[in-house]
Amino acid sequence: MPKVTFLVNGASYEAPVGTRFLDLCERNDAPHEFGCTVGSCGTCCLTIEKGAANVDPASSDELETVEMRTSVKGARLGCQLVIRGDISVKPVD
Repeated sequence: MPKVTFLVNGASYEAPVGTRFLDLCERNDAPHEFGCTVGSCGTCCLTIEKGAANVDPASSDELETVEMRTSVKGARLGCQLVIRGDISVKPVD
C-alpha cells in the first residue's frame, strides 16, 4: 500500500491505491487543513516533496486555483489528489 508522509510532523499513513488525499486526512485526523474540499478556495495548497508522479495530474481548474493562491512551483490542492504511490507532502505557507 502507498504511504503518505506529512513533513510538517513526520507522521505517515498507508492508504490503498486510488484513495483521495482528503479522505486519508479525514480518516486519520492527519495534519493538513482543508476549506471547501472541492478545489475552489486553495486552503489545502501543498507541495509534493517526493513522489509527485504518484498522484493524478492536475486539472486545468486545479491549476487555476493554485495560481490564484500561490506562486510556488509545483503546488497542488490536497483535496484534488488521488494517491497512486508513496508521497511526501508539506503545506504551502
